[in-house]
Amino acid sequence: MEKNQYLIFILPILVSSFAVVSIVTSACVPASAQNITTGKDVLSNYSFVEKWGSFGTGPGQFNRPHDIAFDSMGNVYVSDRDNNRIQKFTHNGTFIKMWGSKGDKNGQFSIPYSIAIDDLDKIYVADRENSRIQKFDTNGTFLAKYGTDGKLDGQFHRPEDVRIEPRTGDIYVTDTYNNRIERFDKNFMFITKWGSKGSADGQFNLPHAIGFDSKGNVYVDELERPGVQIFDKDGKFLRKWGTVGKADGQFSLPQEHLWIDSFDHVYLVDGAHNPRIQIFDLNGRFLGKVGTGCLLSTGEGCVDPDGPGPLALGDGQFSKPEHVTIDSEGNMYVVDRGNQRIQVFAPMDDANVNMK
Repeated sequence: MEKNQYLIFILPILVSSFAVVSIVTSACVPASAQNITTGKDVLSNYSFVEKWGSFGTGPGQFNRPHDIAFDSMGNVYVSDRDNNRIQKFTHNGTFIKMWGSKGDKNGQFSIPYSIAIDDLDKIYVADRENSRIQKFDTNGTFLAKYGTDGKLDGQFHRPEDVRIEPRTGDIYVTDTYNNRIERFDKNFMFITKWGSKGSADGQFNLPHAIGFDSKGNVYVDELERPGVQIFDKDGKFLRKWGTVGKADGQFSLPQEHLWIDSFDHVYLVDGAHNPRIQIFDLNGRFLGKVGTGCLLSTGEGCVDPDGPGPLALGDGQFSKPEHVTIDSEGNMYVVDRGNQRIQVFAPMDDANVNMK
């Protein structure tokens, strides 16, 4: 496994702690509701740690990787979507095993999108084009499947995200092309649903990803609407924030996935047209950002990201990022789709002070 000891400072200007805080406080996105718990500030000082992956069909290679999740042992699972399989790695990218193939039988996939892992290490995969959720153990053994194509309760049409609310174990699914959210208990019994197509509060334009704050509120981002909408667990609309643009705190469309850490920091992937990870508190206040687009590129990815040249040729740069996930140590894992790899960043000391 390649380890690079150089540090990347992602903010364009890092002259002092005061300068960083000034950037954080001067690029605020106003809140649109009251009674919001504010997360602790986190500075966007991250050091590049490692990367793994390349284009291909072999072990440890990818064809448009999409999501990443961790089991209780710290193993890493990646949905390798266009190879129609799940790959399992150690936390530092050593390949362990893989399973899946193209098809609609049990254990097969047609575009495996997102992954969620419950507190018993059961793995749920949103099998998008089969309009279902499949469940596996950590060895890849098929356990169950849920859903068929349709609009009835418990049915889906091309679902793109599955997430588990950690306090209750309830399972939420973005039923993306039905423009709604569905909620199930830990046995996958239907509880409720909300949403319809539209631009009003509580309506959706292709709901894409789900996250949960420490109170159990549900954050939904959409492919074709910037920022997030926030709901209570039963789907009552609470507030929203986000605008279109390329400035700090704004978003380019289509928008990608989100993650909320244990400190209620919201990480949003800004996607193909402005590739970066942006960090917010629950008010939608901009806190920092990580990553840039490729300085040199051809086609999908950065030029020679693993070559002998300087770090500017790829480490810490993204091409069409999809997902971001924070592990239990605060490390940031980014699915760098266009570069067919996973990149890992560690919070630096001054960032760690604010995250603990």
